Amino acid sequence: MNNQKYLIAANWKQNGDSKSLIKLTNDLIKSYKKFRPKCDILLLPPSIYIGTILNRLIHYKVSRKKISLGSQNISPFDNGAYTGEISVKMTKDFDCTYALVGHSERRHILKEDDETIAIKTRVSLESNINTILCVGETITEYNKNLTKRVILRQLKLALTKSVALIKSDHSRIIIAYEPVWAIGTGKTPSLDDIADVHGYIRSSLSKILKTKTNSIKIIYGGSVNELNASSILTLSDVNGALVGGASLNSKKFIDICSSI
Repeated sequence: MNNQKYLIAANWKQNGDSKSLIKLTNDLIKSYKKFRPKCDILLLPPSIYIGTILNRLIHYKVSRKKISLGSQNISPFDNGAYTGEISVKMTKDFDCTYALVGHSERRHILKEDDETIAIKTRVSLESNINTILCVGETITEYNKNLTKRVILRQLKLALTKSVALIKSDHSRIIIAYEPVWAIGTGKTPSLDDIADVHGYIRSSLSKILKTKTNSIKIIYGGSVNELNASSILTLSDVNGALVGGASLNSKKFIDICSSI
């Protein structure tokens, strides 16, 4: 892990309302202060509630170096006539230092294509935002043994036009491996499969960027919970986790953070 801290990210997706997310954040902060997990924590609330969550962190005097904020999505455009979009500049007004790009639900449900994901990746990196690029295969691709081919294509298309930006600061890019068939299903690949894919991502990054990539974080997402986190996080080239459903429970999420 090269002395880097693990990154544990809570992706709350389109869940909760103001009251429930305030309670979740309050409970999470109290548990964090009690157990003091050694990882970096990232909260990814629904965009409309980012300011609300920021206010709770300020209220409890929690440094954004301890618990960071990020956006689940960003616009591929700068500010302008793009109804419904949220620009990177807007998220930075709420102390967001991370952005999630290419999540499988945006690829497969909302039909975002590789070109859009590549633009969002570049826009995020140009804005000095820590960019979490999600890659992963569907169940059909997995059953056809196409996992590595799919991931290589996704990495190349998303990163090729941002190589110079990444090479200037490796800390700005994080890769999240999220097998689509494991998200929200309770199913996970075997530990050997996770380690193999993460190693493949590492070697692929080195080829794409034409440099050593040991300092780039590669995190795992796909039905991570308090029961399997410890086993997953001890694997080679696994530098953290992108947590979905389990992050909506403060105890389970802090248990995951404390499992390192």
